[in-house]
Amino acid sequence: MAATAPRVLRAVIEYDGTAFAGSQVQPNARTVQGELETALNRLIGERTRVQLAGRTDAGVHATGQVVAFRHPRELPRGADLPAFQRRLNAALPRDLAVRSLRLAPAGFDPRRDARRRVYRYRILMNGMRRPLEAHRTLEIDDPLDVDAMKAAAARMVGEHDFASLGSHVHGRTVRELAEVRITRRGDLVEVRVTANAFLRRMVRSMVALLLEVGRGRLAPERVDEILSGRARALHGRAAPARGLTLERVVY
Repeated sequence: MAATAPRVLRAVIEYDGTAFAGSQVQPNARTVQGELETALNRLIGERTRVQLAGRTDAGVHATGQVVAFRHPRELPRGADLPAFQRRLNAALPRDLAVRSLRLAPAGFDPRRDARRRVYRYRILMNGMRRPLEAHRTLEIDDPLDVDAMKAAAARMVGEHDFASLGSHVHGRTVRELAEVRITRRGDLVEVRVTANAFLRRMVRSMVALLLEVGRGRLAPERVDEILSGRARALHGRAAPARGLTLERVVY
């Protein structure tokens, strides 16, 4: 009898990044990928590698990270997938959960097949405090000029070389931003950024730059100069990780 081909499963996962050293496996560090693979190895009974749609740094959260992995045996269709999801969630730590699980095409690659990634950064200004939200929101004492931030954000949209706002191991630093949307509800300011891909620390560096504009320390027009100069903006300073969440991956 021929061996059963492994099935590819696609999952949407959510995690609180506070206690993680990042999403990708690292030696001697607690990571999202490491926890997932440990739980899967326990359930499946053999080494299982997990692919992720995007890398998130230490302290960054996710509500819509997408991962894929192979199950070495035939899985029953339909109602039994939720049962496997429940077993997997029971084996995962409390700060990591599988929100959905389904079969994927054999060649599915969550990183290469992704068309857009959507990040959100939350800022609570004017010295306001929300203790239950503090682990996923940057709290600042200053007021922000949101209109100036919007003007600066508009200059980032489109295809640019973002070398001044991030880095990439392969050297290519051109990215296309589809949208940088800034909204305000009371003292809460949210920055949503959508792009085909991001450089390392790029969104947090963008937010740091927008905060300088919002505080009146930098004119919106300076964004053009910063992007064209290629030197690291703000001496490489980035906004704290706790305010950033990977919300969605679009295919």
